[in-house]
Amino acid sequence: MSAAAGAALFDDDAALAAALPGYAARPGQAEMAHAVATAIDEGGRLVVEAGTGTGKTLAYLLPAMASRRKIIVSTATRYLQSQLDDKDVPLAQTVLGRRMHVTVLKGRANYLCLHRLNLTEASGDLYLAAKIRRVRDWAARTRTGDLGEFGDLGDGDSLWPRITSTTDNCLGQDCPLFDQCWVVNARREAQAADVVIVNHYLLFADLTLRESGFGEVLPGADAIVLDEAHRLPDIAGRFFGEALSARQLKDLVRDGLSELDSLGGDMPVLKARLQDVGEAERDFADALGPNAGSRSWQEIATPALDAAQQALADALDTLKTGLEPVASRSDRLKALARRCDELVGCLATVARDDAERINWLEKRGNTWIWHSTPLDVASPFSRAIDGYPGAWIFTSATLAVNNRLRYFCERLGLVDVVEKVLPSPFDYEHNALMYAPTAMPMPASTEFDDAVVAQTLALVTAAGGGAFVLCTSYRAVAYYGQALDAAGLDVLTQGSAPRATLLADFRADDHAVLVATSSFWEGVDVRGQALRLVIIDRLPFASPADPVLAARFTAMKEAGQNPFMDYQLPQAVITLKQGVGRLIRDAADRGLLAICDPRLFTARYGGAIRASLPPMPITRDQAVACEFLGALQPA
Repeated sequence: MSAAAGAALFDDDAALAAALPGYAARPGQAEMAHAVATAIDEGGRLVVEAGTGTGKTLAYLLPAMASRRKIIVSTATRYLQSQLDDKDVPLAQTVLGRRMHVTVLKGRANYLCLHRLNLTEASGDLYLAAKIRRVRDWAARTRTGDLGEFGDLGDGDSLWPRITSTTDNCLGQDCPLFDQCWVVNARREAQAADVVIVNHYLLFADLTLRESGFGEVLPGADAIVLDEAHRLPDIAGRFFGEALSARQLKDLVRDGLSELDSLGGDMPVLKARLQDVGEAERDFADALGPNAGSRSWQEIATPALDAAQQALADALDTLKTGLEPVASRSDRLKALARRCDELVGCLATVARDDAERINWLEKRGNTWIWHSTPLDVASPFSRAIDGYPGAWIFTSATLAVNNRLRYFCERLGLVDVVEKVLPSPFDYEHNALMYAPTAMPMPASTEFDDAVVAQTLALVTAAGGGAFVLCTSYRAVAYYGQALDAAGLDVLTQGSAPRATLLADFRADDHAVLVATSSFWEGVDVRGQALRLVIIDRLPFASPADPVLAARFTAMKEAGQNPFMDYQLPQAVITLKQGVGRLIRDAADRGLLAICDPRLFTARYGGAIRASLPPMPITRDQAVACEFLGALQPA
């Protein structure tokens, strides 16, 4: 079978109907599948927006897997990786009638490191002892070493970073447990697999490694499919930049002191130099001040902070000099010397003035990360994928602005691409209604939040619950959550429980109200009556106070561009489309979308935003909106 034959399954859909009871042909799905097949056969590049309900996953999986070529599928999150592995790929194999070698490959921070587990256990930390024993028991049973299977560790658990490796602290082939390394095992399996499912972070790590000439993580592939591609430009900024963190320095000091103790404690001078680095890091954190947030270096630089930065650089240089002559005493000392050298170079990079980059600091409590982020990722991204031959397919439900893909392609430097915008097959005109209330105060007004609460109470009462209230800030989540709770509603508020728990509770209660931000705007699939109302407080414009955006906007102005029209507005449209996409998830779904921001109609750009949304009727009358919702209440 070929890629074209896989795409042809959508023209004569008997195999699909047999594997998917109730399957209905979708012209957009067939069109996308044929475009994917052509890109794979010709080694071309395809960018396709496939509206919600198009069935884009099967549209790329069937031709890709039928091609019998090596395929990499990259997604935005670990959750989507699991969905592909557990549901979508097995379904595609059933339709194709053949089994393939498929594996999921995650970043190294997801896999247990047995060597670091031994070191952590040997440290004698009584607080962690019971949890370490449970990890030991699980490690004896696991076939993958993927900590996601363990279940007892959240992403913020203090044990997680102590029993996983990073590129900084991995000993590589010098590790005494290299033959039992789960990361190495996972990569070997990826090399042998027909289909490798990764996430965008791992893909970018590989692209940057290839560009730097230091090797690669992923196997070579004939075709790379990037699902949820709307996330790529922001992720690219992180990976084509540099970053130095408090955690890297603290880990260096802790690992170094541990190794010196294990070697007999006969290097007191080196121990003092490690302690000097730890003290210099703490002084630097103090010099940053108590305020959390993200600010440019230019904004926060003071003589005291400059002095603290120089003291940190001097302490690292001194430690580097001290490690070099003794590195041969052990593999861990050799690795520490390499890490220290890399941190010296990283500090020099983030502290260097560069017209093409913005240097900024992110501070949370006693932790900080110093970033050097490129203002434009188009050049490094296009250069990186040029060095990775094969077909490149970019897809998402939200890439287009006013039915054009120019904004997305320009941000990533994509040229000579085939572009397709495929509308959702769902009947928005009959199954959905958009409500834009009149007489709303402007979002900057002190009266705006209370006006949103009043609108929400009226709509939720009419709907009998079943509502998402999607906010553009955590401050708004807290305010609306408290106000709705005080009004007698049973509210689920983001942050009150893990994301998965909140979603499970919401799905189990037809009358629930969930108030949330960011992570609930996308990747959330609630079908049926459980979700019949989506309320969005503000148009999701990125804050110009963000140091990277502020620098990017200045550079755009100097280049004669309009930052608002060329960046902020298109990005807001894509984010808004993600939020809107939570409402109708199935052909039988019905619901109301409320956007409380008056700029949707009062601003000159409001028409461009409305034109980018699914074609649904609009009302400005609250009574009409409430009547529509009343008809959707569960019996």
